[in-house]
Amino acid sequence: MIAARPLPPPAVVVGGGRLGRALASALRAAGRPSATVSARRVAADPATARAAVLEVGPGATLLLAVRDDLLAGVSAKLAGALGGAPAGAVALHHSGALGPEALAPLSAAGFSTGSCHPLQTFTGAPDDSGRFEGATFAIDGEGAGLEAARLLALALGGRPVEVPAGARGLYHLAASLGANGLTGLVGASRDTLVAAGFTPEGALAALGPLLRSTLEEALRLGPEAALTGPSARGDDATVMRHRRALLAWDASRLALLEALLREQARLVARGPVGTGC
Repeated sequence: MIAARPLPPPAVVVGGGRLGRALASALRAAGRPSATVSARRVAADPATARAAVLEVGPGATLLLAVRDDLLAGVSAKLAGALGGAPAGAVALHHSGALGPEALAPLSAAGFSTGSCHPLQTFTGAPDDSGRFEGATFAIDGEGAGLEAARLLALALGGRPVEVPAGARGLYHLAASLGANGLTGLVGASRDTLVAAGFTPEGALAALGPLLRSTLEEALRLGPEAALTGPSARGDDATVMRHRRALLAWDASRLALLEALLREQARLVARGPVGTGC
């Protein structure tokens, strides 16, 4: 029997950015009472947070979807505006790099606290609320805070995984390497094709099939088995030609190439790799 998905909690979403809007949309789609207030409004007029909590009603969970460097300040503003927490009150933040300690002012005010970070990107598009489905959520907290984070992840269609505060740095680094690093590599590959005569649009169109199939294979087989090209073949002559071409075009990117070659060498050393072009 498939377990029924829990309902998300009635909530006040603090933060009007991409994640905050996606959360609010997902809560509305689930038919749950919710309100949204921007972090800027909370900072300028903390009473707006109290009004939002009253609008949602008893049992409202605070969901802080704000930038990491604003989290402590917004948490303190909320604690001051809301005063003592009602019984069972919970506050969660959605930072990937920080643990529940970032909500210390709310914890001191009597809130159970936790963190619930979706391992996903958001574009600001209206359909962003669907991006929670199937995503992993890094959760942390104690007692009611941890349980609330777990239930929220399940309610949004995600998979909760406990990632304690001590591992958050590596967890967030992995997310940044995968998402932001991949985007940077797409940019570097596009620029290289442009230098070879492609238009920027034509370069992205040409790279699309290659990059999509490469990513799919790396995720399906594992990067060791999916690796192809000169590093997989031990073709040092081709690697040297790549170095010479890069030095002639843009020597400032040589460090990027060398770093990627070292990572490919690690994959080769770990096990069988592909040998295609």
